[in-house]
This record gives sequence, structure tokens and C-alpha cells, in this order.
Amino acid sequence: MATVTKIFTYTGTIQYLTIPSGTTSVDVYAWGGAGGGGGGDSAGPGRSGAAGHFVKKTALSLTSYAGKVITVAVGGGGAGGSGGGGASGGANGKSLTGFSGGNGGSSGPNGSSGAGGGGGGASVVQIHNDHIGIGASPGPVVVAGGGGGGAGDGQHSVGTVGVNANSQTATGSPASLGEKGANHNGDGGGGGGAGGGNTGGKGGNGGSGDHGGTGGFSGGDLVPAGGTNSVGSGTTPGGTGESHYAAGIAVGGGATQSGGNGKVVLVFESTVEAKVKIGGTWKNITDMYFKTGGNWKRVTDGYTKVGGTWKSMFNTLQGQGGNFKSNSSQFGGANGGADASGGAGTSGSAGSGGGGGGRVICTWLQNKGMFSAEDLKVDQEFSVRYLSRTLKIGYWFWGIPLVEYMNNADKKGTWFGKLVIKVIRMLAQARANELAYQMGVRKQGDILGKVTRLIGESFCWCVGFIVRPFVEKRFGDWLQIYDPDID
Repeated sequence: MATVTKIFTYTGTIQYLTIPSGTTSVDVYAWGGAGGGGGGDSAGPGRSGAAGHFVKKTALSLTSYAGKVITVAVGGGGAGGSGGGGASGGANGKSLTGFSGGNGGSSGPNGSSGAGGGGGGASVVQIHNDHIGIGASPGPVVVAGGGGGGAGDGQHSVGTVGVNANSQTATGSPASLGEKGANHNGDGGGGGGAGGGNTGGKGGNGGSGDHGGTGGFSGGDLVPAGGTNSVGSGTTPGGTGESHYAAGIAVGGGATQSGGNGKVVLVFESTVEAKVKIGGTWKNITDMYFKTGGNWKRVTDGYTKVGGTWKSMFNTLQGQGGNFKSNSSQFGGANGGADASGGAGTSGSAGSGGGGGGRVICTWLQNKGMFSAEDLKVDQEFSVRYLSRTLKIGYWFWGIPLVEYMNNADKKGTWFGKLVIKVIRMLAQARANELAYQMGVRKQGDILGKVTRLIGESFCWCVGFIVRPFVEKRFGDWLQIYDPDID
């Protein structure tokens, strides 16, 4: 039994080979391209992209596929978004046509904000059902989805990171393409592009007003029966413990940075094995040649007759490079799929998709150096776990206009504006102290924080109860991240 390992990195082409006789099975290790990071504004440097997905299948049978064509397309990482007025979103990660990611959304043309990062391309392994090969009745075997791009930041709040999980696009054609991130029409951050995959992801939306956008969703996976997959965590892909993994592969891009390209490794098992004895030691024959017309030609397959039946003794897999050929004509997808299904960000309202970091007041205070990053993290985690959808909607309904007021007051420096900011900061910190106590991070509670929670959260719930039927769609993207009960 001979074992032949073939390693494929991103080349911008499809690699293909006619499966030779005697090939019994193949192990597949596939990492999709990661999402790029978003561009920055005064609220932050931009949000990171999501890692590319990992799919593994061992002992995939090839006994019935001799003479068919196996193709490999490694997904590229999405490019990072830039910053500025009308800054372009990151370019999409390319893959087999139909499986590429989506471009990141541009920042608003008014003022200066961050653009979204591009979505990563999926890594795809197919077996074609016709000996002709490329373009002839392909049957997908493995698809490792590309990572979602990170959103651009705004002035008043940061955006959200690329989402590791898949939320399938309903508008893409084909549906395996990742959606583009939404542009911003005013002054604010663009949305992250979605990853390509067996099911392409939804693109992120632009921010509301001068806020950050939302990250794109990653592409979905195709996992053969008995295989496994991992969507990773944040910028870190699954499968990093595999011996075939290499540093940087499928790693989500940081702010403005490109995501890591994908990778595919195929480990073939074959009953074909020919040897020759040299110096008393048997050596495997990996290449054979014969001379014709003065030129040496490689022997691609060798057979011997045993008991009236021809048996393979040598095949193309054992030649150096495995005789895989390249084809670029069906690789690409210039921009990705359809525009983001939510909508573009607009100035002065939350738009169709919402945006930003969810905890708008605390995020603004943290960006101004009045609130620690550790307290903000605890606040966000508590919100995701314990606060109801109605309460969150009520908070965002009045919190966004309040942040707009505080930002203008901070610029003008009026005494009343300074007083409002001081009081808000005091109450926010007291509440953060109490939340840290509730989450087990702090040993002592905060009395003012308890009172602030009781009054403030009750007020938010009442406001949310009244306005939710009219504004829930506006905050749809924030709810996908900050509401654990969302479908």
C-alpha cells in the first residue's frame, strides 16, 4: 500500500487530476480563506475578520472513481478595508467560481469612517462525473467555508467582528457566493463582506449614523458522512492541531489586514506499488521514463497481467508533483454575490440593519478613555446572556440619540454638556461595578449600581415594549449578535 500526500496552497487556479486505477481512498484536510479586517475611525481601528472554516474527512473511498477527475480550489483570504471618506471595502477572497466571498462595504462619503473587510473564499474539493474533467458534471465532496469580513468603525462606536457561524444568504445567485458588505450612504462604517461556502453567508450592514457597521457571516460547510468540521473561534481557525496545518493559514485579518489564505491537503492511499532492488535494498519507483524521438517521456501508468487480469503497478499519483494540472478559467468571482440583504447605513437613523457595538454609551465612554475595556467586555457579555430583546431595543432607541448629544457636547465643551457626560459616566461605572460583581469578576457589589440597574433597565424595558413593533427591524443586525434567543 502506497501513501501519497499532496499539499495545495492558494494559487488563484483550480488544480485537477484524473484519478488513476488502484487509488483506494483519500484523506481530506481543508481550510477556507479567512475574512479581512475592517477599517478604522476615531472609535477604533476596525474590526477583525472571522477565521476560515476547517473540514476533515479520512478514508473517503475512491474505488468507484477511477478515471474520473478530482479538482481542488483553495480559497483566498479577504482583503482588509481602509479608512477615509468613501473608502473602498476590502476585495473578496476568490475561489472556484460560485464559491468566492463578497467585497466589503465602503465607508460613507461624508466625513471619514472605516470600510468593511472582504469575505473569504471557500476551499472546494470536487469529483467530476465525466473523464473530460473541468466543467463536466461536478459533484462537491468537501467545502470549507470562507470567513466573514469585519466591519468598519465609526466615530461614535465600533462595529462588530466577522461572524464565524453561517447565516445563509437568501438573495445570492448562486447561493454559494458570499454577499457583499453594505456601503454607507452618509458618515459611518461599512459592513463586512460574507464568506463563500456550500451556502454563502449574509453580508454585514452599514452603521446607523456615524457608528460602526456589522460584520459579515461566514460561508457554510459541506461535510461528508463521517467527517468533522469546525468554524473556529474569532480569528483562530479550527484544525490548528493537525500536523498539516501551517501558521497563518485561515487566520482572520486584524484591523485593515487581509485574512489568511486557505489550504487543502489530500493524502491518497493506493494499492499500486512498484519497487526495484538497489544495493540490497528495495526502493520505491516514483517515476518511470522512456525515450522516443530523442526525448524522454514520463510513463504515467504501468500495468502487469496477474492470473489473466491486468493490475496497476505504477500510476500518476506517485510521480513528483502528482501530475496535477492547473486551470484558471473557472476561478474567481470579481465582487462576490448580491448586495447585503439588510441594507446600507444612513446618517441620522439606525437604518435598516443597525450597526455598531451594541453597548453604545459604554462604548463611547471607553473610546474617550472614561471606561475600561475590561468593564466594557463584562457589560457586553452580561447583555448577551441576560437582557431581553425588548429591553435592548428600548435601550438602543434612546441610547443612540444620547450618544449623539454627548459627542456634540464634548466637541463644544458647554458646562451643561460636561455635566451630562459626568453624570452618565458615574452611573455607567456604578452599573459596571455591579455587573462585574454579578458575573463573579468583582468581590463586592455597588449600591448605586443596583439602583441604576433597577431604574434604568425597567425604563428600557418599558420603552422597548412601546416601540418594539415599530423599530425592531432597524436593530436587526445588533440583535443577531446581542440577542441569544434570535433564530
